[in-house]
Amino acid sequence: MTSKRVTIQNELGLHARPANVFVKEANRYRSRVRLIYQGREFNAKSIVSVLKACVKTGCEIEVQAEGEDEAAAVAGLTAAVAAGLGE
Repeated sequence: MTSKRVTIQNELGLHARPANVFVKEANRYRSRVRLIYQGREFNAKSIVSVLKACVKTGCEIEVQAEGEDEAAAVAGLTAAVAAGLGE
């Protein structure tokens, strides 16, 4: 398993548009990908699950991946978050 922490920079947090970008990026990988926030696990490949996390701006999340391309998944997702998820 590979994981990395990253801070949400989007002004409105992880709302619908950036969450959609996050989920699309997660679905590019074969590994099981999870978003960890406030001790709870969310399926990073599900828009409903990611939105349920209710991540606010400035909050830190952990991206975890387990599988054949786990390192690439964590690197790709954390880079997308750091780049603002399309905003």
